[in-house]
Amino acid sequence: MNQAVSDIGRKQALRASSPAEEKGLPACLNCGALLTGPFCAACGQRDVPSYPSLRELIIDAFSELSGWDGRLASTVRALVRHPGLLTREFLEGRRARYISPLRFYLVASLAYFLVAATAPNVTLSSGRTLFMGLHVGAAANGKVTGSGSGGTPGAQTLSPEDKAVALEQIERSPALVRPFLRRAVADPAGFRRGLLEALPRMFFVLLPVFAGIVALFYHGRKYPEHLYFAIHLHAFIFLALAACEALKFTRSFGILVVAALLVLVGIPIYATIAFRRVYGGSLAATVAKEVAIAVIYCAVSFATFVATIYWVSIVG
Repeated sequence: MNQAVSDIGRKQALRASSPAEEKGLPACLNCGALLTGPFCAACGQRDVPSYPSLRELIIDAFSELSGWDGRLASTVRALVRHPGLLTREFLEGRRARYISPLRFYLVASLAYFLVAATAPNVTLSSGRTLFMGLHVGAAANGKVTGSGSGGTPGAQTLSPEDKAVALEQIERSPALVRPFLRRAVADPAGFRRGLLEALPRMFFVLLPVFAGIVALFYHGRKYPEHLYFAIHLHAFIFLALAACEALKFTRSFGILVVAALLVLVGIPIYATIAFRRVYGGSLAATVAKEVAIAVIYCAVSFATFVATIYWVSIVG
């Protein structure tokens, strides 16, 4: 204890006697070095006041989590406007103006799952699903229902009798699907909640898998290059899906259908441009590799998704 107090006293004495503070110049509160910007050039600490107020603490925490000091806006602009550019910038060492790929991915995925969890459901009398929660029948009958996606769209609560009949029918279904069908019927809200909690982790685990699949088709590059590309591509997909989910709040069925179609068409186009900007190659060769990558990735994703459903059904 005495040793710790002594060490603190020595550090305070060093800071107090630093040349910068003696001359009345701005100094780092951690090491006493002269400050020439928002960060200390000697130790890297941010220039924050001692004994910060609650407002300063909130601003600092928000800045740390989101990178909202201009870098987040720069990162989003580079990602959305110029497919593949953000990956090229990181690979070539121009990184200071952007937030780190992993942090950006986490922000984008969090934004999507938060919006998807709170957006109202879009249902039609036919109850057929088109894409991302859109239910398609006749366009004239389109409507938005519910205040959030807490329940299964268009689903009715089963009576005890109906539930018993459903469970009896499940016993006659293939053994492979019985575990999660039982959970979905017995506890639909818990099953859906567990699945929503598990999906972000599933997609995160699939990131290095996708990078490995890309590496199979683009030789002569280091694995981290493919991982950067995978993170940025998945971040864009999450942002696009989040924007589409957010449009549910407009409660306009026509807008939602157009947005869903734009996402369905736009993501493959974006991916093709990004692949060519990062890896080069002709359009035909890029598309052929993309198709092969997509087939392998879909197969792996489906197997992982099934495993996730089993985990939620048995453990969750």
